[in-house]
Amino acid sequence: MNNTLTMRILSQKLFSTVLAVAFIGLAITFAGCDNLTDFKEINDNPNDPTDVPSTQQLAAATTQFTYEVVANEPVRTPTLWTQQLAANVQGGGNIDVYQYREVDGNNLWEAFLYTGSIRNGRNIADAGLEEENFQNAGIGMVIEAYSWMILTDLFGDVPFTEAFLPDENLSPSYDEQEVVYQYIIDRLGEARENLAKTNLGTTDNSTADLLFGGDVDKWTSLAWALEARAHIHLTESDITAGGVSGRDGHAQAALDAAQNAFPNGNADNAEFTFPGGANAENPWFQYTIQDVWIVSQQVSANYIDLLKTNEDPRLPVQARQTGAVDADGPVGSFVPTAFDPTEDFAAADSTYRGHENGADQSQNIDVVSSIGSFYSDDDASVFWFNYAEVKFIEAEAQYILNGDAVNGDVEAAYQEGIEASLEQLGVISFVNQTFIDDFVQDRVDALNNATDPLEEIITEKYIANFINIEPYNDLRRTDYPDLQPVADGVIDNIPLRLPYPVSEYQTNGEKVPDDVPRGPQGGTVPVDWDPGL
Repeated sequence: MNNTLTMRILSQKLFSTVLAVAFIGLAITFAGCDNLTDFKEINDNPNDPTDVPSTQQLAAATTQFTYEVVANEPVRTPTLWTQQLAANVQGGGNIDVYQYREVDGNNLWEAFLYTGSIRNGRNIADAGLEEENFQNAGIGMVIEAYSWMILTDLFGDVPFTEAFLPDENLSPSYDEQEVVYQYIIDRLGEARENLAKTNLGTTDNSTADLLFGGDVDKWTSLAWALEARAHIHLTESDITAGGVSGRDGHAQAALDAAQNAFPNGNADNAEFTFPGGANAENPWFQYTIQDVWIVSQQVSANYIDLLKTNEDPRLPVQARQTGAVDADGPVGSFVPTAFDPTEDFAAADSTYRGHENGADQSQNIDVVSSIGSFYSDDDASVFWFNYAEVKFIEAEAQYILNGDAVNGDVEAAYQEGIEASLEQLGVISFVNQTFIDDFVQDRVDALNNATDPLEEIITEKYIANFINIEPYNDLRRTDYPDLQPVADGVIDNIPLRLPYPVSEYQTNGEKVPDDVPRGPQGGTVPVDWDPGL
């Protein structure tokens, strides 16, 4: 998605008032910007508040993180590379053929993460500690840690230790991923400690906390889930973080954290629900369905084929039927047919049809499946994290600790992950319980009979995390699911990272790591936790 379009969306759509509030009192602190002092001086208005109570920051911060990060560039580009979605445009689409330019990452790096969710999370944490509102401090720490993880997973080494020091350092050095991951795990532990404390006075976050409605236990659970994700990322690396190292060490730490996460199953899902209506629509609705922007990013043919081959009942949830959306948006007269497993899973059936990644032609929008309404209605939810992922992390960790072999613990966690995903997506509305039971048993049999059971675990996790950032992380570190690079891509491999943005070369060029080529060629170099091609 180009930067002009991104900024048009942000300037004209979604919670304009709330998003404006997000930046009251937040210092402009771009990493590597050479005019920060001037920004600081001109924005120092004695008539405006510079300290905003932590509770008043929560709604804006959770909205900004959801809209600009969880359902924006950190996911929209990788979903093309993991072939869950495809760009249905003439020439195959620049990003679908790995033509990710330096300019494409500017907004993500600067506005969405560094001066967006990282800064917002840290400001909430600092304000909460000063107020002795420890629970808000913990929430801010979770948002900050999550944001750092997304940043370093996408870019590798990033300015960290010397970032956010505009009065001291306008040219911050880059830290290795090990340093950033140590902070992430420490910060999540600090978050849980604060969430467990009693606030000085009573604070009601039931309306300010748009993610969990003030439920501190769920924030604590999310912190455990993120720690599990962090450790599973490091299993194939030589990174030491959280006091552990090595494949088994990180697998055990991931397992321990996962077993503390989401004790209430799907009821603990980190689910941000958009109210819908003018200026409050779900971002995937705006981006892929609504005719205000574009409708060219649709479900990949590879993904549709995978669901059909497995006779997966998530197909009618994750994809709309062809004809439901055209170039002008939703087709008001369209009436979907009842899902029919005896016909709709057939390879030749066109009820559900994907677009080939990198295909050098566009198809009429109405003959290709758009993202399912579960994810892309105007009032649909965006999931920060789901219970199914917790169970697949547990399954992978158990698999590693059992000597790369399946045992009862691996099988149980794997099955629970599939069942959690089916429950979350409400597939019982499309098929009966017997069909669901048979499908689950087929997948368990596939696990037990697989040449490489890890492929089954990661592939099921890939489906459960549809249009989420995590399939891209899993693909890079495990090479699963088994995907082929697009034909005629500008590099020969599925990109292994995002290139550093042009803004860093312009303002902090001497500090940008020189072992990562500029532009699309940067995608040939793995990040530190990635074992590589």
